[in-house]
Amino acid sequence: MEKDNKKSIRVRSWIRDRVLFLAVMIFVTGAGLYMGAGKLIPHESIWLDPIKEFSLLISMIGVVSLGYELFLRELTFNEYKEALQDIVNPHAVRLGIQGIYKNRSELGQAVTFQGLFKDVRHEIFIGGTSLLSISTGSRDLLKEKVLSGINVKLLVIDPDSEIVEMITRQIGGKSTFKNEIKTSLLLLQKLQHEIEEMSPSSSKAKLTVHTYSSIPSHSFISVDEGHSNGFMIADIGPYLGRNHPRPSMMLVKKKNGLYDYYMELNQTLWEESKPLAPESHPASEQKTRTQVFVSGEETEYYDTATKTWKPAVICDPLSQWRGIKGSQWVWIREQITLEEAKTGSKNQFRLQFDVPNGKARSVKRAELYVRSDDTCHITVNDVSLKQEYGGADFPDPFIVDFNQYLKEGDNTVTFEVINYANPAVTAPEENPSGLIYRLHLEVPE
Repeated sequence: MEKDNKKSIRVRSWIRDRVLFLAVMIFVTGAGLYMGAGKLIPHESIWLDPIKEFSLLISMIGVVSLGYELFLRELTFNEYKEALQDIVNPHAVRLGIQGIYKNRSELGQAVTFQGLFKDVRHEIFIGGTSLLSISTGSRDLLKEKVLSGINVKLLVIDPDSEIVEMITRQIGGKSTFKNEIKTSLLLLQKLQHEIEEMSPSSSKAKLTVHTYSSIPSHSFISVDEGHSNGFMIADIGPYLGRNHPRPSMMLVKKKNGLYDYYMELNQTLWEESKPLAPESHPASEQKTRTQVFVSGEETEYYDTATKTWKPAVICDPLSQWRGIKGSQWVWIREQITLEEAKTGSKNQFRLQFDVPNGKARSVKRAELYVRSDDTCHITVNDVSLKQEYGGADFPDPFIVDFNQYLKEGDNTVTFEVINYANPAVTAPEENPSGLIYRLHLEVPE
């Protein structure tokens, strides 16, 4: 009996998955019989007209089935879905909540930026703490939308505000969070310049970046805000650091719902914010000397077998890895071994440079551009930067500003490159590892 039930379920599932094909076949069969009846049956036969009418009926059933599958089923299903939601969770429906996600990973699995922005008509409005994932992984998508006539507004915390200090204390880091925000702002400023150069003079769409320094510091993504087709994804609470879950919800406009509340909150944040000031470099009579240090043969790695530092090896990057101009991808060997790819690895690299005596406090620029695979931790003169830096395939590298960590004389930047284990790989290139960086150092002469 149980086997018969399972067989019946399989048959129904097979039919349901192929119902569109069956509808086409019914139509073709009916139409074929109708057109071929006159050739198969003599014209004087009494069966000719009934068979033609029956064939016409079959073809019409196919047409109706096809129309239902193409146009009506999805609409009917959505109507039933909305009715069930009203019955099962009337409060959420009344508030305009279409989905609740317990953390960012669950949200990322349910929706993508490509999907969110697919049908945007007027404006994209995004607010958050640093928006680093936006400025790296979604920069090309934002550029595409602006150049197609969509306004994009981005709202980021002011890195010099007191909120940053509060959040860094919550996540246990001193400068990690501030560096993340500064990196994002530098990349967004660069993106603004690219869009301005590519936009036609007649275009009214633009990318606008503001910084804010008020609480709450929640994150949100709003598409076509205030319009009938508008929707929003908003954090339920304020940002409390990386170690705390960040539940979010998808909202649509409902009378007396949450959408209007969050829309008003977002607009208040925007009105209280300030436009991102263009990066300025005031003229100075003091002459400076610029040094550039890049990853390559001068980079060293720590050999655990001999407990000595040795020259790093230039490795072959994957096609999806992005470079940094003037630099080369390095590792401890040209290629990772299969065993290392399966079990993972952790290797240390270092860069050493000198800051003349009396110049450490007056360094004009100390910016490190870095990528790694899978990820790396950076230490500057024994000060550990707690953020993880990866982004091998990001459109732009991470930018780390560490003027404050420099000292007179010898300085050392250490990279701990981590490659996570992947026991399922069958070839070394399926789980590679590498590091690439470039350091700009500008000191007074």
